[in-house]
Amino acid sequence: MTTESIVPEVLHVWAICLRAGEEGRRRGDRRAGTDHLLLALFDDPLIEVALGVSLQQARQALASLDDEALDAVGLGSGTDAPPIPMRAVPKKPRLREVASKDRLRITPAAKKVLEEATKPNRRRLQVTAQQVLAQILTLQPPDHAAVLLDALDVNNSQVRRRLDLPSEAGRPGDRQ
Repeated sequence: MTTESIVPEVLHVWAICLRAGEEGRRRGDRRAGTDHLLLALFDDPLIEVALGVSLQQARQALASLDDEALDAVGLGSGTDAPPIPMRAVPKKPRLREVASKDRLRITPAAKKVLEEATKPNRRRLQVTAQQVLAQILTLQPPDHAAVLLDALDVNNSQVRRRLDLPSEAGRPGDRQ
């Protein structure tokens, strides 16, 4: 499957936020971070093709990173509790859904990624998954999404070529 055959879908920024929040809630996290944004992008089939990784592989890698972090501080691996089922997220959410009290808040880093992704757009509430991924690819460790991409052995320059994104040649820490 090639990336040229798929037309990028324009998404509502709040739909991505809600989906990231659902990913965080599913994992039992208190806030939605850049790693959850990355998982939320897998709704777009182009992202899976570009990264060469499935959503399930990304979720497993994130769980492994969590287990390693818990082991490092002497807490042992996490519980074997089943993940919480995800709720449906509308493509164009209404204000009532966005302002829901049980919605996870996003971290400042995740907010910055979304703000930077929407900058080139005239309407700041519309964005493609590729624009958000392009911003995530600029992140460096210790950011959670950058660590997850490293754990998945994702090559930033290859992903940029697959998505036809401008090159970030010379960026420090670019995974080659």
